[in-house]
Amino acid sequence: MTKDTQKKYTVTQLAEITGARLVGSGSAQISRAAPIDSAQKDCITFAVNEKLLENIADCNAAAAIVSKEVKTSIPLLVVDNVEKALITVLKQFMPELTPPVPGIHKTAVAEEGTSIDKTASIGPLACIKKGAKIGLQTVIGAGCKIGENSVIGADCRIEDNVVIYHNCTIGNNCVIAANSTIGATGFGYYFIDGRHKLIPHTGTVVIEDCVEIGANCCVDRAKFGHTLIGAGTKVDNLVQIAHNVIIGKCCLIAGQVGLAGSAKLGNGVVLAGQVGVKDHVTIGDMTQVGAQAGIVKNIEPNQKVVGSPAIDAKEKIKQVLIQQKLPEMSKQLKQLIKRVEELEASKNNSPGG
Repeated sequence: MTKDTQKKYTVTQLAEITGARLVGSGSAQISRAAPIDSAQKDCITFAVNEKLLENIADCNAAAAIVSKEVKTSIPLLVVDNVEKALITVLKQFMPELTPPVPGIHKTAVAEEGTSIDKTASIGPLACIKKGAKIGLQTVIGAGCKIGENSVIGADCRIEDNVVIYHNCTIGNNCVIAANSTIGATGFGYYFIDGRHKLIPHTGTVVIEDCVEIGANCCVDRAKFGHTLIGAGTKVDNLVQIAHNVIIGKCCLIAGQVGLAGSAKLGNGVVLAGQVGVKDHVTIGDMTQVGAQAGIVKNIEPNQKVVGSPAIDAKEKIKQVLIQQKLPEMSKQLKQLIKRVEELEASKNNSPGG
C-alpha cells in the first residue's frame, strides 16, 4: 500500500473504535501507530507502563493510548487495557492484501481421494495427497504439501511452503507460518552393528484448536502415540519440538527454543528465547522459564526459573550478587592471608617464640 492510499483515521474515530475516553482534541489525522521514541505527527502511540507514561509529554505523536490521564499537550485515549486497545488500532492499519479465492488453483495438485471443502483455498503449486481432508474456509498457501490422511480443520491458515506429513491432525483456527514442517521423523537412533540406525517413528502429530506456529519451526512425529500441542498455545519462529513432546494449553514458546523427546509442558507454561529442555523432563503448570535457561530436571508448577542448569529466579539473583562481589572478596582474602602471615612471623620471631 503506497503512502497516498494509506488508511487515515481521526483521533475521534480511533477513540470510538477502541471504546476509549477521549481527552483533548479529536481532529488530528492518524495513519499509523509507533512507539513513543519514534512517533511522528501522523502517529498514535501508547504507554503500557508507568515509565512510558512519564515520556508522553515529550513525544511528537498526534495522540496516545494510556491507562490514565497525564499532563501533556497531545490528546489521550484513556482505556482500561492499553494492550487490547493497541491490538484493535493496529488491525485498522493492516495492509489490504488480496483475499484468498475459494477453490483449487490450476497449478495445484489434489490427488484422488482427498476431501477439500468448497470454501477452502488451495494456492499455487500446493500438493494435497490422497486421503487428506481440508476444512471449511481453510487457506493452504503456495507450495504447501499436505501428506496422506492428514486432517486440517476449519478456518486455518497454512502459509507458503509448509510441509505437513502423513497422518497428522490440525485443529480449527490454527496458523502455521511459512516453511515450517509438521510430522517429520523424530531424532531417534540405536547403535547396531557399528552404526546408528534410525528408529521407525510410527506415531503422529496432533495440534489442537487455536494454535499458532511461527516460521521455520519443526514439530516431529512421535515414535509411538502422538506429539501434542495443546489448544491456544503460541509458538515463535525457529522452534524445535521433538518426538512425543506434550505441550499443554495456552503455552507461550519464544524463538529458538528446543524441546527434546518426550518433554512435557503443563498448561500456561512460558519459555523465553533459546530455552533448552532435556528429554523426559516435566515442567509444571504456569511455570515461567527465563531466556537461555537449561531445564535438566522436573520443575514444579508456578515457578520462575533461570540459568543453566535452571534454578529459582530469586536464588539466581542472590548468586549473581555474590559473584559481583567476588573480586572485592578476593582482595580482602589476600589482605587477611597477608595479615595472618605477618602475625605468625611476628610470633615466631618474638623472644620465647
